[in-house]
Amino acid sequence: MCFSFCFIEAQKVKAEGSVKKPTKSFPTTFITLIDTNNGLTKFGAKDFQITSNNDVIIYTDENGYFSVDAKPSDSLLFKNNLKRYYPEKYAVSDVMKNKNFVLEFREKPCISEKECDQKKPSRVYAFIGKKINVSYVDTSKYCDDMMNSKYKAQYAIEKEFGEHYPKSTIEFTAYDHNTKYDGLFFNYENVLIYVGEFCGELIYLRENFFPVYKTKEGRWAIPVYHKYNHWFGLEKLTSTPMTFDDSLTFDIPTSFSAEKIEELFPKKDFKIENGKAYPLMGRYVEDLVKSNDEILN
Repeated sequence: MCFSFCFIEAQKVKAEGSVKKPTKSFPTTFITLIDTNNGLTKFGAKDFQITSNNDVIIYTDENGYFSVDAKPSDSLLFKNNLKRYYPEKYAVSDVMKNKNFVLEFREKPCISEKECDQKKPSRVYAFIGKKINVSYVDTSKYCDDMMNSKYKAQYAIEKEFGEHYPKSTIEFTAYDHNTKYDGLFFNYENVLIYVGEFCGELIYLRENFFPVYKTKEGRWAIPVYHKYNHWFGLEKLTSTPMTFDDSLTFDIPTSFSAEKIEELFPKKDFKIENGKAYPLMGRYVEDLVKSNDEILN
């Protein structure tokens, strides 16, 4: 009896059925063959090693049909859009018992993003904002994968350009595709920033911001600085001699050669003193807004 049972268990049988395609899912379902007795994926292989092995990994066709040769003691693990649906596991023997086996995924509870097909904002607010708070939004429980990181931002409005916002503080949502440090608006205390209204929600117009600083005469401006030019395309604007607040300095790494210092902090634009660069030239915010007037129109 033991010989007969072991012989049957060692034989591969054909297990087939279909998967009911979920509403928001991938075209095909991913199925992994598992050696249930040993608690391992077949052959003990890792997922990244077996994705092309048809004895272990199979897919449903466009109609949801699948067929696999396996031992009755093996199991099948079904996966499709894990953000929205739970994976499902069935013993091959149970699949065989049901001649019309149809798998239906159970839907996970998840958070749906507000759908908005508005391409052009109904309003655009351009203002100098002082950071109050910017916090990262956890999107791990969202129904769909996010292409960008999501943030909630709160800023005090220091000066407006264009449309008037009715409050002294403004809250908006921002998305960013893992931009480098210098290109993230919330890494600066004060910024000239553009926020648009889409379907009733205020959204940061990505990459439309400038870090700004006060001059001694009390005007907002942005200093001539190599990194700012690179990120914000300021080369098209004429720079003007100006005196910034003494607190605005740029540290010069001790490893920089004289040539490197002159490249990043040329003498015509900076005063170099005690390992720090003090900006002497800049562009006023009003000129920046004028150069970007297509955003407001």
